[in-house]
Amino acid sequence: MTKIRAVCFDAFGTVVEITDKRRTFQGLVNNIYTDIAIRAMTQPIDLRTALKFLNPAPKEEEIAGWEADIAAECASIKLRPGIKSIWATLKRAQLKIAVCSNLAAPYAMPMFDALPDELDGLVLSYRVGLMKPHKEIYSLVASQLRLTLPQILFVGDRIEEDVLGPAAAGAPAMPIGEFEALFGFAPSIFAPPTIVELFERIGAAKGAKAG
Repeated sequence: MTKIRAVCFDAFGTVVEITDKRRTFQGLVNNIYTDIAIRAMTQPIDLRTALKFLNPAPKEEEIAGWEADIAAECASIKLRPGIKSIWATLKRAQLKIAVCSNLAAPYAMPMFDALPDELDGLVLSYRVGLMKPHKEIYSLVASQLRLTLPQILFVGDRIEEDVLGPAAAGAPAMPIGEFEALFGFAPSIFAPPTIVELFERIGAAKGAKAG
């Protein structure tokens, strides 16, 4: 049986959250600026720089409005409730922790500032030029952690990017809601043996703290 040795979380909606949601990039992806939004999430550039590739360019007041929304979102980034405790328990269980996220550059530093501790692995779309659910992005996580994909549990809030994508690449994966539920209670005996064994170790680490 392959033993899970790391947990790789998605960032937003999983480890951190935006409490003042303006949905700037989601709005761009859903309209005529889809290509620009994808460019901003796969290159180390800000939105204004990405918009330079658009002809004709949006009006200045429109760009300024988007920038203000992004700044407001970045200022409101917080750690999700319960994540600090989960993070500490995973460390006690001697599990590596990574983050893999589709992310635009302006959101990176506020996300780092919100994290409770250092990461063992970090793969961000704007740094590597790939977005989930591209299979290669999950392999990059494995390379950073010096593990195989079956040794990494991927966890996130989006089914395609965070569950189906890594599963297709050969890694175990589950939604963050299921992970949080199992963190509080032991998994069913019908769960895969690797998951049962993982949460037994997590439970032992929680018990060690309580003792």
